[in-house]
Amino acid sequence: MNDYSNRWPPHVMFDLGFIVIPLLSLLAVFGIATVTDVNMIAFDVKTVPEITKHMGYDEKTVRDTIMFKIYDISEVAASSRGVGYSTISDMQNQSLRNISETLGIEECVLAIQGFLGLIPYRLKGKLVREGNMLYLAISGFSSNNRSFNFTLKTDKKVFESIQSIKGHSGFPGETGDTNLVITNAESEIKTLLDKAAETIVDRIDPYLLARYYFVLESPEAKFTKTIPQLARCLEVLPKEQTHWPLLLWGRIYQVKGDYDKALEVYREIERLQPHFPFSQLRKGEILASRGWHQVAITLYQNAIVNSRYYPTYPVARSAAYGLWADSLIALGRVDEAETVLEQGVSLFSSGGDRSPANAISHYALGQFLITYRHDADRAEYHLRKAIYLDDSPTYYAALQKVLTRRVPGYSAYLAKDQKRDEAAQADDRGTAAESDAAPQPDKALALRPIPIIGSAPINRITP
Repeated sequence: MNDYSNRWPPHVMFDLGFIVIPLLSLLAVFGIATVTDVNMIAFDVKTVPEITKHMGYDEKTVRDTIMFKIYDISEVAASSRGVGYSTISDMQNQSLRNISETLGIEECVLAIQGFLGLIPYRLKGKLVREGNMLYLAISGFSSNNRSFNFTLKTDKKVFESIQSIKGHSGFPGETGDTNLVITNAESEIKTLLDKAAETIVDRIDPYLLARYYFVLESPEAKFTKTIPQLARCLEVLPKEQTHWPLLLWGRIYQVKGDYDKALEVYREIERLQPHFPFSQLRKGEILASRGWHQVAITLYQNAIVNSRYYPTYPVARSAAYGLWADSLIALGRVDEAETVLEQGVSLFSSGGDRSPANAISHYALGQFLITYRHDADRAEYHLRKAIYLDDSPTYYAALQKVLTRRVPGYSAYLAKDQKRDEAAQADDRGTAAESDAAPQPDKALALRPIPIIGSAPINRITP
């Protein structure tokens, strides 16, 4: 009988194990990353001018700036329409990607994902300088053989005011002179990269970009970007998808106070999609504002029934129960309103994508209990449930009002806290004015509320 145990010295066997275990771990990370760390878009920047690198915009920074803007658009524009194959999701799925970058296997992971068809969109970009202008050329393709080719340029001559001088940067240990680039071009580059992100979103999902513009422009009710983008949606989207841009078109009329035109748009949606619940909710809102509450209630009830045809839109059902209760309260039927709200809470739906819908139901009941029953304990319970399910500032504000009734001195604390916030905001406005910076939309205002026993973030309801 042969004894093979003595063929390899013990220290050699130990060394092999020392090599094999990390190798197996690396292969495990590679395999898991290939299957699970999949973004909708793989974007690679091949070249950038040397001068932009001196400004902090190298290949990785350009790529990350564009990708983060795409993610920001998808977050701001989030709605009950949800995310399908042709839209953007999970743009910040970075846990395994960071490991892939550290181990230097990211390119291999992306190559295998592309070969397996796991990445719907693969894009490449080149940032090129021609004279005083910057051009960004983007090309690529989708997994269903759609091609992307477009070129963008800066609106102004970026490098016209650039100076390069010899000097010291001031960093410790520096020896000799360094080329110091002095320029005001960074904002132009950032604008170009933001424009690239918006163009990519437009090519993939034009409605998502329209929704993004709508949220930003709603506070001022000036839809200079939203309306042209909606017109594009109506032209390029398949007819079976046009009820979404039409719904947003109706919302524009509603925000502007032109309710008759809004109703015309919602009737057109019902002609195209008879069971679509959101147009019925919006019609009900308008009719309730005119005092036709019983007619509005019928529409809310229809929306609840029709939500069964759209199981991926649970928010429609939750919103319908809240609006139904609003109309009952307006009619003086407060007890019935409480029953309706409790019924909405009882229809709890499981799953992470159902959390915003469940939060609306708890929020509506909590607002009712504190306003009409003066029951702070039960109201606090439901408002905390809403916050747990959907971390919305609106729900926190409602909880704070409840706590002012229960906790001595809490209202005084909130008043001081509010004064500090107002002072800080005043300082911010002063700084922005001094630097001639363009005012940015207030994100809290961008989430324009819809009246459901007070308000709930509209970005969870859809327009």
